[in-house]
Amino acid sequence: MARRPGRRRGIWAIALLVLGVTLIAGPMAYMFARFTPVKQFGENMLPTIPVGSVLAVEKDHGEVRHGDVVTYDPAEWGYDGPFVGRVVALGGDHIAYATGDRTLTLNGKPLDEPYVRDGEAGASGVSFAVSVPQGRMFVLGDNRGNSQDSRFHQEHHQGTLPLAAVTGVDAEMHEESPLMVVLGLLMSAGVCLLPLSLGLGIAWLVVRRRRPAEVPGPVWGATRVDVP
Repeated sequence: MARRPGRRRGIWAIALLVLGVTLIAGPMAYMFARFTPVKQFGENMLPTIPVGSVLAVEKDHGEVRHGDVVTYDPAEWGYDGPFVGRVVALGGDHIAYATGDRTLTLNGKPLDEPYVRDGEAGASGVSFAVSVPQGRMFVLGDNRGNSQDSRFHQEHHQGTLPLAAVTGVDAEMHEESPLMVVLGLLMSAGVCLLPLSLGLGIAWLVVRRRRPAEVPGPVWGATRVDVP
């Protein structure tokens, strides 16, 4: 049986299409399993996170660190979550603010907070001095003048929350891991392969239409005419 014209192009087109889709779908499935989208409805994290922004938060986040932007469950405060806030102190830290001060102090030293809106670290005017118990955290919003955070719930463990209340960490706060870089490169390769497979597929179809396959052997019913 004769080989159809352009058969190799067709095989390559299908192979590249499958490979391209796999390179895109695989990393995307992994990322959907690892991250979850959370929409920011309030103004408490301005200007860092505008109202209506969607955060990609890492569900299996590992260790929570100073300065992390997290989503958390404020059940201990009697609210339904998730809330979004910034971790400014962890277990063993002493966090404090006195009315009139320009900055908070962390373990007796001024806390540098370039992310705070208008640079007003104590915009609410609420004073506090909290020694954070082990396994807990002190959470504030970047918009200190409009944030329902640890400062206003000091009757509950001095406003601290357990680290277990963290439901996710904003992925942009952590440095890119080598794995995430590799996944990004694989997805980019998959995107590049799709138009290549499409081009080969079109070329295969064009060749098939222009050059129909030849059928070997005699043609039954043909009449032989001898020329005198």
